[in-house]
Amino acid sequence: MNRNEAESLAGDYVLGALSGPELAEFETVLAADPVLRQQVSAWERRLTPLAATLPEATPRAALWDAIEAALDADGPPATVTVREREGEWRTLTPGLEIKLLLVDRQAGFQSFLLRLAPGCQLPAHDHDALEECLLLEGDMLIGDRAYTAGDYHAALPGSRHDPISTRNGGVVFLRSQLRPELCG
Repeated sequence: MNRNEAESLAGDYVLGALSGPELAEFETVLAADPVLRQQVSAWERRLTPLAATLPEATPRAALWDAIEAALDADGPPATVTVREREGEWRTLTPGLEIKLLLVDRQAGFQSFLLRLAPGCQLPAHDHDALEECLLLEGDMLIGDRAYTAGDYHAALPGSRHDPISTRNGGVVFLRSQLRPELCG
């Protein structure tokens, strides 16, 4: 969870807007993360005085019906859109950045972009599950095999990737099994 997401979730937690697995996951992280506990305390200090100034009100029955319908809605949203300028690029290692697009914990997969700086190299590695890769811009070498923008590569379960490198840099779309170390 990145800093902005943690701050937002801390506010939602204090407001009582988290529920189900999201609440359970947040409270697990909260128990182990002193910075997150400080964020929750900061939200409590901000919101408690505000709540004391508000008059009590009884919501209309239609509002309660709308809230219940929203809470009872099954499943994730039907679509997810991440615009080019949205999301956050995080540094994984010098010369390598990641931008998460979708993390589906229930299905066990994630989609993300990797931005490789010129000269970037990644070590050989194994694949326990399918990983799909589409080079969007720049160049990439997997072993001695060259890829250019628009080229697709799939690492099948049980395969071993040769070292990956780039001469001039590149941006790669990947879809792979969930790897929590990439979720930040």
